[in-house]
Amino acid sequence: MSNKKYADIVNAIWMQMEAIGCDFTVTPDAQAVPAHLDKRWDSYSQVSWEKGGRRGTPQSIAAGADRTGIRNRADSGE
Repeated sequence: MSNKKYADIVNAIWMQMEAIGCDFTVTPDAQAVPAHLDKRWDSYSQVSWEKGGRRGTPQSIAAGADRTGIRNRADSGE
């Protein structure tokens, strides 16, 4: 498993436990490098709701545009 995927899994577990208000501790195993987990966590902040405006992140805007394009092609009979 790649370091990024591992960090994503560990961070996702932490986010879920935090969201539901559990009293918990996440202790990374020997495979983890705490500095790498922190760096990956910090990279999530590059997804910006503000940059995407009220329509969401740039990724969601692109996905929405693609869905609109698919819908338009379907309506035109292409």
